[in-house]
Amino acid sequence: MRKGAHVAALIAGLLLAAGCGPKAITVGSRPFPAARPVFSDASGKTLDALPAADGTIRLVFLEFPWCPACADVWKAVRIAAKPFPQGTVRVYRVLFDRETVLTPDGRKEVPPLRPAPLPEGDGPEDSGTLEITTLTALPKEFREEFRLSQAPVLLLLDPDGKVARRWIGYSVGMSRELASEIRKRSRVPSLPPAGT
Repeated sequence: MRKGAHVAALIAGLLLAAGCGPKAITVGSRPFPAARPVFSDASGKTLDALPAADGTIRLVFLEFPWCPACADVWKAVRIAAKPFPQGTVRVYRVLFDRETVLTPDGRKEVPPLRPAPLPEGDGPEDSGTLEITTLTALPKEFREEFRLSQAPVLLLLDPDGKVARRWIGYSVGMSRELASEIRKRSRVPSLPPAGT
């Protein structure tokens, strides 16, 4: 076999392998339902999809216990949703209950510290205008299904479950951007921008 043929076979093999493995959650993709269960709900039932859409504007927040910016994202979501009536926005809070740590013996999955409470006393019992559904990611299954390299991740889903917008990390303009997206998708009459 010629050297060129070896190189071509290697490139073809690498391209084929690149299509396998976890997929990125990108704008325009429909990540849920997944090929297998990737979440569990409060009762422990495993799910491959988010609970049924209820007509609200849906945000998916992938929250990690070690993530300092997660509190800033929660604050941005609260500020953005505040001008809208109760039930306009639903946040699917996806918690990760395992972390990978490096030890002298190699990588290990360990339980994290308990997730910090939502900022400003927020919680399912005091969610302000937000409807919050908390799910737990099944670490191995989620990792095998989806590729995440940074945190936090906030996804805005369209009514069909496609990712309409994606934020990675936190930015100072996030609440204004979110409020604009909520306003565009809301059935509520136009409201003044958040923070004005």
